[in-house]
Amino acid sequence: MSPTSILLFHLYTTCCFLFSYNVVAESAASVFSFSFDFSNGSIYRSDDLLFEGNASLNGKLVDLTCNTEGESRQGCQGRMSYNHPVPFYDARTREVASFSTRFNFMIKGFNQSIAADGMAFFLSSFPSVLPLDAGGSTLGLHGGDGMNAKGADRIIAVEFDKFRNYFDPSSDHIAIDINTVKASANTTTLPNGSLRGAMTATITFNSTTRMLLATLQFDDNPSLGPVQVSTELPDPVTDLLPSEVAVGFSAATGRYFELHRIISWSFNSTLPFKQQENRKQLIIGGAPVSIIVLVGIFLVWYILSYFRWCRTRDSFSSGTTVKRFEYSDLCDATSRFSKESVLGEGAFGTVYKGRYTDDNGNTQDVAVKKKKKTTVEIEDFLAELRIISETRHMNLVELKGWCCSRNIWDLFDFMCWCRKQKVNLFLVYELVPNGTLEDHLHHREEILPWEKRYQIVKGIGSALRYLHHECNISILHRDIKPGNILLDLDFTAKLADFGLSRTFASKNDTTLVTTAIGTVGYIDPECMKNGDVKFQRKSDVYSFGIVLLEIACRKTREEVLERYRSKAEPSMVEAADEKLNGAFDETQMERVIVLGLKCSDPQGKQRPFMLDAMKFLEDGIELPAITEIQ
Repeated sequence: MSPTSILLFHLYTTCCFLFSYNVVAESAASVFSFSFDFSNGSIYRSDDLLFEGNASLNGKLVDLTCNTEGESRQGCQGRMSYNHPVPFYDARTREVASFSTRFNFMIKGFNQSIAADGMAFFLSSFPSVLPLDAGGSTLGLHGGDGMNAKGADRIIAVEFDKFRNYFDPSSDHIAIDINTVKASANTTTLPNGSLRGAMTATITFNSTTRMLLATLQFDDNPSLGPVQVSTELPDPVTDLLPSEVAVGFSAATGRYFELHRIISWSFNSTLPFKQQENRKQLIIGGAPVSIIVLVGIFLVWYILSYFRWCRTRDSFSSGTTVKRFEYSDLCDATSRFSKESVLGEGAFGTVYKGRYTDDNGNTQDVAVKKKKKTTVEIEDFLAELRIISETRHMNLVELKGWCCSRNIWDLFDFMCWCRKQKVNLFLVYELVPNGTLEDHLHHREEILPWEKRYQIVKGIGSALRYLHHECNISILHRDIKPGNILLDLDFTAKLADFGLSRTFASKNDTTLVTTAIGTVGYIDPECMKNGDVKFQRKSDVYSFGIVLLEIACRKTREEVLERYRSKAEPSMVEAADEKLNGAFDETQMERVIVLGLKCSDPQGKQRPFMLDAMKFLEDGIELPAITEIQ
């Protein structure tokens, strides 16, 4: 539908409302929400909060665990929850609520070198009941063995855990729990000691996609940068909890102790409380002149909003030459982003398979990446758009176009300029139909032959040589891994997912100072530290080296070196992938393994540039000896 049609529709409904006299209207139930700022006790009622165990209101803060000097703080456990039922789904229509919550909290140690469990935001049966046998390892969420809670003991929780129990992947981590903390649905590991001081968490649940997403910001240590954990709740969501739930916080300590505090808390849900139907006469009076003025103001404001949005949207493509798609075109191409069209999902969004007809009447398959919904944080989107639009290489995925859309039907969001506005962002790529290198190396029964592996190696190297040395402005990819290497039907490698890419100011500027980001196992070890680090072209070279060893040997760098050292008469080809059964060119194999080891040297200064790496791979021009095996 055209913007003019939408405008006429909004004007029609507004006029119907303004010109009605003696209108009988049903009082609408507002969506459910509440907000607490514990530093100002005059703006909320204490009766709205339920405290259990050792939790208490302590001045202008809420302490979930013990904070009294005269008593032992060991074995403390406490809960604070909203003292009224919160709608989780409508028992009659089975409509599930989407919700969001934001809270500021603090974890404070007592001059101890060891952490003491942690805290969690939870949803449970209403009213909240603190289990008698709950302990520090379960954060006070449940008792017993803590596995597969049933009935009234069921929970959905986001935990902020500082203590490494036998079932935890690490000490500091955030995780999403469904009925147990001992087998989390998903976990994000954090640097040791990062969960301390003041922090802000935002948790959202989208009932349409069933995605639960938690974002954590480190207020006292912003150099760590925000971290996220997410998972898709099982279908049907209505089987997880009752229709009305308790929401709140739980914390516990065991042998060791620390303090868990809540500073402020807000919660919003799309599903209102059920209210008794009542009708009232809505008498709208006023002179026709006033009505005309109101309609005129609405019309002018809407037109200004529309043109302001068009100008903002069009500015996104400044400096790019790729096509801007209409949102309706992408809906048609992907069957309205149906589940059947999903190709995959990652940290930056979901990729859908689509088919569209271009301006010349040609039909072609495409991959549509739908960025995760966000308020306008457009910098990363623009970076990816502008970087890819400037690249042209057979071993890089071709960008076909982009789309930026908003829900024009949502008048409040569309016409409110004073707040960040929700935007849907899309990138449209050529469809590379043969899956990823990771699929072919690790998840398929058929063995990828050496000829194709060597072809892939040269393709990746050629792409990186182009990005580092042949573009007008050098480009860092920063997330090279088998999952980001796509293969066409001829097994031509195409480097994809430029979500973390960055450019240098000039070709002489070879260092980018930023926060560490990438994929564990492939990221340069010199970049794995807190705060700002220096990303260089040789940081990409390290990732390239790890991928080469994975292609040739399907082993880690350490395993390759160990295999080499364990032989009386060592040869590099001894480390080759056993599944190849020796069916490979020994010269090619040795070059790939030697280059993989050299490129993945822990010391960046020992790694070659991609120009030299490709000369060695293609022409045999020697590289310096590998010091680790001399």
